Order: sequence, then C-alpha cells, then structure tokens
Amino acid sequence: MRLTYQLSFLAVLGLSLSGQAAARLPERWPHWLRLALVATVLAELATLPVTLGNFGQLPLVGLPANLIAGVIMAALVPLGFVAGLLGPLAVLVNWLTALLAAALLGVAGVFGHAPVLTWGEVGPAGVVAYAVTALAGALWLRGRLRASALLGTLLACALLTLLPGLLKPAREMVFIDVGQGDSTLIRAPGLSVLVDGGGSVGSDYDVGGRTVVPALRALGVRNLSAVVATHADTDHIEGLSSVLRTLPVGELWIGQRKADDPVLGELLTTAREEGVPVREVRRGDQVTASGVTLTVLWPAGRVWSTEDNENSVALRVESHGFRAALLGDLPAPVEARLGVGDLDLLKAAHHGSRHSTGSDILRESTPADVLISVGRNTYGHPHPDVLKRVQEVGARVWRTDRVGTVRWPLP
Repeated sequence: MRLTYQLSFLAVLGLSLSGQAAARLPERWPHWLRLALVATVLAELATLPVTLGNFGQLPLVGLPANLIAGVIMAALVPLGFVAGLLGPLAVLVNWLTALLAAALLGVAGVFGHAPVLTWGEVGPAGVVAYAVTALAGALWLRGRLRASALLGTLLACALLTLLPGLLKPAREMVFIDVGQGDSTLIRAPGLSVLVDGGGSVGSDYDVGGRTVVPALRALGVRNLSAVVATHADTDHIEGLSSVLRTLPVGELWIGQRKADDPVLGELLTTAREEGVPVREVRRGDQVTASGVTLTVLWPAGRVWSTEDNENSVALRVESHGFRAALLGDLPAPVEARLGVGDLDLLKAAHHGSRHSTGSDILRESTPADVLISVGRNTYGHPHPDVLKRVQEVGARVWRTDRVGTVRWPLP
C-alpha cells in the first residue's frame, strides 16, 4: 500500500508539468497526442527512483506500452461504467468490454516479455543525483534553464552515480536473509557465485523470485558466474529455479545427481531449458578471479552417503589472507574430515543444528566470527549446544533472523 501511494503521488507530481512539456513539442502535432506523450514520459520519469529501488529494473518499452494501453483504457473505463449502470442490459456492451479487456491483457503479455534494464540499489548518491536532475528538468520546462545546462547536469549526475562502482568494485560475501534457509552471494570483479537460493517447505511462496532475485538486482548483480546447489533440500535449492530463469548463469554446480528428487529434478530441468551447463563438482575443484579463490572441499571423489546432508557441497573462500567456509548442511563427523584449516569466518552448517558445527571443526578453524543463516522454525535452530560451543572458542555469532542480510567485505 505504501508503494502504491508513493507511485501515485510522484506520478501526479510529474503530471503537473504536462502543460509546459506539451508546449515544447511541435505545434503541428495534435494536442491530444502531445498530452498523451508528455503524460506518459513525465509519469515514468517521476516514479523512476521508486521503480528502480523496489523492482531493480526499468522496462525499455514503457513508453509505447503505456501509450497503447492508454488508448484502450480510454475506451474501456467509460464502457465499464456504462455496463455497471445498465445492469442486466449490460450484455449489449459486454462483448466490446471483453474485447478491450482482452486487448489490454494482450498488450501486457507482449510487452511484459520485452527486455528490461536491470538496476542496482538506489543509494543516497543516486537519490541526490535524481533530485538535482529532476529540478534542472523542471526549470528547463519553465524556461529558466538552458538545454545545454540541463544536459550538463544530467551527465554530471550520471557520473556521480557511476563513479563509486567504477572506482571500488564490490568485493564481498552477502548472506541473504531468506528465512529458514540458505542463500549466499560471493562476488568480486569477474566473479559472482550464488550458493543456494532458499526455499519454502510446504508452501508455494517463491523465495527465489520474490526474495533472492530482487536482492541480487538491488546489489547490481546482472549475471552469475556459477550457481551452487549444495544439496537436494527445499530450503536450499528450491529458489534457484527462479534465479536460473531470470539471470544469465555460467554454470550450475551440484554435488550429487539424485534422479528421484523432485526439487533437484525441477532445477535440473530448468537448467536444461535455460541452456545452463551442469557440473558435478568434487573436492579440489577451484575457481579464481581478482584474488578471490573458491575451492570445493566436499564431496570427495565418490558419493559419501545416501543422506542429502552428508553430500552437501562445501566451499572454502580465500581472499588476500582472509578465509571463510560454507558447509551446507554437513553433519559434524563429515565436517571433521574436511581439513578447513584456520578460518576468519565460518558459516555454521545446517542453520545451527546440534548435529553440526561440532567441537572438532571449531577447534581446528578457531573462527573469529560464525554466521548462522536461520529463520523462525520448529527445529530448535540454532541449538543452545551449538551456541555454547561457539562461545567457548570466543567467536562472535551473526544470525540472519536477528540482523537480517549480512554483507561481509572481502579484502
């Protein structure tokens, strides 16, 4: 509701300049066409920061789509009003309203599949740049600013928003809050890897499409080098199908190809439909870019167990002396076989289950920080025994159910 109010208010504010904007168009054009054009453009420009900030994308065909839809709506709304007044006699016009409604849905369907411009998070610099540009545009429409000054302002503000990303590209691990589930983004220049995509057990809520993809767009992620499905659990990989359908993905990494698992089966089917190569990774597989190295620690050379958790893909992340490990849902006995070495950050396996994050791996890795991806649950995660073990090694605990998404910079 709040978003609706924001969009409505900004659209009306933009439309208040329709008269001045229409006067800038050639007078030989019909007045109604000039008004339709400027109304569409001004409404889109006025709502631009809210649209980009909330949806992470900008339709490239908004102008023609809205113009065509506007013509249809100009006839459909009055006809719908008349149909309401006619009551039982509305059958006389319902055929036409149905035709127009179908045409409107057709326009939405056709233009809804058109390319879009993805966008990252709209930060303070972006808001300031937009406000300055909007003010310059309003002054130009009122004849108080030259076109050259408007163009210069636009270019300067565009540079202001681009410079931070150009001067200091993101190097970080992002532990996305997906509730009771897992999703981690590892990125550096030339590398962007998503490990798991959350999921909703016993629900049709699309965590991937409604949480993970918007988060990636807000972070400015336009493609992924690889997507890692650690193991065939709904709360880890169900959301990855939406990710594969939405973003270009270089490879899909899996540890165990289970032919009889419906969730993994759907993901593999999506990968095949989207043309994403599937790679079964094993211990020692590695990828490096911009000083960041991802090394597969598990599975080993063969399938270890029939249990999904025991075959989780485990990864070590290294960057200029910093070391972290992501262990999926591995139980403590398997954790002890990994040889993770000394760590700065350990992502607790299995959301803090008492069967994972054992004393052996904590003594071996001596992490300064432990990250637990967890939400409201009936499993007792994170278990008090785990929290006690972590406390005994002097590590700080970060829980996504308490602090939300955690962005961890990489050196």
